[in-house]
Amino acid sequence: MEQKILIRVSMTDDKTRAKAMKTAVQFKGVSGAEIKGDHRNQIEVTGVEVDMICLTNTLRKKVAFAELVSVNKVEPPKKPEEKKPEPCYQPWHYAVYGVPSSYPHPCDPYGYNGKGYTEEPVYNQEPNCNIM
Repeated sequence: MEQKILIRVSMTDDKTRAKAMKTAVQFKGVSGAEIKGDHRNQIEVTGVEVDMICLTNTLRKKVAFAELVSVNKVEPPKKPEEKKPEPCYQPWHYAVYGVPSSYPHPCDPYGYNGKGYTEEPVYNQEPNCNIM
């Protein structure tokens, strides 16, 4: 289990910060270290099964006064769920009656929505129709 350990160390100059970083990175189980804080007086150590008490004591002996601030578990980044497109089904009235509906198709496969094709179909109303 990966964890983040935040340790406050009395560091006043860059030489002390470099010594603290070198000491923290060489410790067993540490995968990364970063200087944080408003006054750059905190070290955030990331690693797996790091002995935080021993690390704090080692920083006290080799660098300066150090105190353990917090220990947090690192959560793996969550992958965003992929949204599957909804399947496009024809409404029941197309299949049953065989004539287009007066309201638009939910999937709009041919791009008729918004183009004036959503009204009722107009049939030839001429009285001189010779087909019948």
